[in-house]
Amino acid sequence: MKNSCDKLLDHLKNYYPTLGDVRLNSATLSGNDISVSLVSDVAVSSYEKEMVASEIQKQLGGYNVTVSCHKSVCDADLAKRAVIAYIKEHCNAVMHAVSEDKVKIICAGKKVRYSLSVIEGVADYLKRTSVISDLNESLSRQYSNDFDGEVIISNEVEVIPDYVITTVNESDLTDLKVRKFKVCDVVRCCDVEFYDEATCIEDGEEVLGKAIFAGKVVEIEERESKKGNKYYRITLDDKTGKITGSFFTADKQKLLKIEKIKADSVIIVRGEIEDFNGRPSFIIKGFHFCDFPSGYVPEPKPSKPIPEKYVIVTPEPCEVTEQTDLFTQKTELPEKVKNTEYVVVDIETTGTDITSDKITEIGAVRIKNGVICESFQTLIDPEVPLSKRIVELTGITDEMLEGKPKIHEVYPDFVKFLGTSVFIAHYADFDYRFLKKVGQEFGYFIRNDYIDTLAVSRKVLPWLSNHKLNTVCEHFKIEFRHHRALSDAFATAEAFLEMARLKK
Repeated sequence: MKNSCDKLLDHLKNYYPTLGDVRLNSATLSGNDISVSLVSDVAVSSYEKEMVASEIQKQLGGYNVTVSCHKSVCDADLAKRAVIAYIKEHCNAVMHAVSEDKVKIICAGKKVRYSLSVIEGVADYLKRTSVISDLNESLSRQYSNDFDGEVIISNEVEVIPDYVITTVNESDLTDLKVRKFKVCDVVRCCDVEFYDEATCIEDGEEVLGKAIFAGKVVEIEERESKKGNKYYRITLDDKTGKITGSFFTADKQKLLKIEKIKADSVIIVRGEIEDFNGRPSFIIKGFHFCDFPSGYVPEPKPSKPIPEKYVIVTPEPCEVTEQTDLFTQKTELPEKVKNTEYVVVDIETTGTDITSDKITEIGAVRIKNGVICESFQTLIDPEVPLSKRIVELTGITDEMLEGKPKIHEVYPDFVKFLGTSVFIAHYADFDYRFLKKVGQEFGYFIRNDYIDTLAVSRKVLPWLSNHKLNTVCEHFKIEFRHHRALSDAFATAEAFLEMARLKK
């Protein structure tokens, strides 16, 4: 949508010079409505805003478009504060090294040139990443000026304090444990340093700065940076998790050595984990070939124990009644299903990104001895407003979540309800990963076996037009009220039992 609006605005500026240097600041899509925010170096009249809205509507078609526009021209002081504010918000890794006295601004008409004077390590980071180009684009949309930045290496020496005093509760020490293991048969290859002890990849999020990982190469991919420089992306798996690192070099000897890495090679890599756009990024500095120790089984990460009792959410006994007649005879369930305990789960969320979105509802039912016997349900305050799309999709509103418990308050109750049962969900990869990621934040590590009824339906019901939950439920004449967690969990549980009978 940005590109479409940008092209249209460039076209309109040629025909309507009274718009000035009008630019797209932001565009927000909500249902069938688009809100467009513009900036210009001149005041834009209401008539001109309506004219722009009409043109955008013609271009995109089928949307209701509203346009706002404000005059925004940047001077030197404003530009300096804007540069600092952007770095602080979007680049935590270097914000300590950038202050107003490190920023020099030159304003020449519409052009704003700025330079950042920083130490060598920070300069290397800024040049290697897209921080400056992203900053230029962001500020050029915020003001009707063209921003152009450069990084200058300062001769100053970074001052690091001799000590830092911190207070750690004794009960929290288990959460800080980082598992490590030693590799064997290390063959020096592409590093002057020697190392044979690696951090488990699953614990990598506890590490910032220097890090050493080892694992089997899952993928190695040659890429090219925006400046045309070759680099490699290497993905490792050490049986606790996967991590992908970037290896940058122009050294021909190192390039020859990295070409020796093949899929299934086992290597140990040294590098640094840095914060990049709010997420950790692993930069590989060197590597050696090696092997896992004989009989290698990673030490499981300790999890908080299952709580002894429920605190906020208490399960309810339940019973599913079925209407049958003389001509309906249910096939017996397989013995394995009757002898296994399952918990069927569905969650509602603010979106699909497990790294940033939040859970708004958990619904779950227990299957024991082949019978649905217990339910667990709670709404959850995500502490963020819901989008119009999510409200329409789930039927959950901000008002419904007001005063409800937070996820950290109810998660222990969910862990108790789940116990050691087999986890079941429709498209289980989403629900399982989402709940697992959330649990890790509170010290709970879900390692239950799980079954995806989506995958099961594709095998058992290959003739269906699709394998969405409502389609599967319709096939079995299961009552289905979509997009509320407990209703979905009940429907998934019934569908699972029906498919288990078919599979038998």
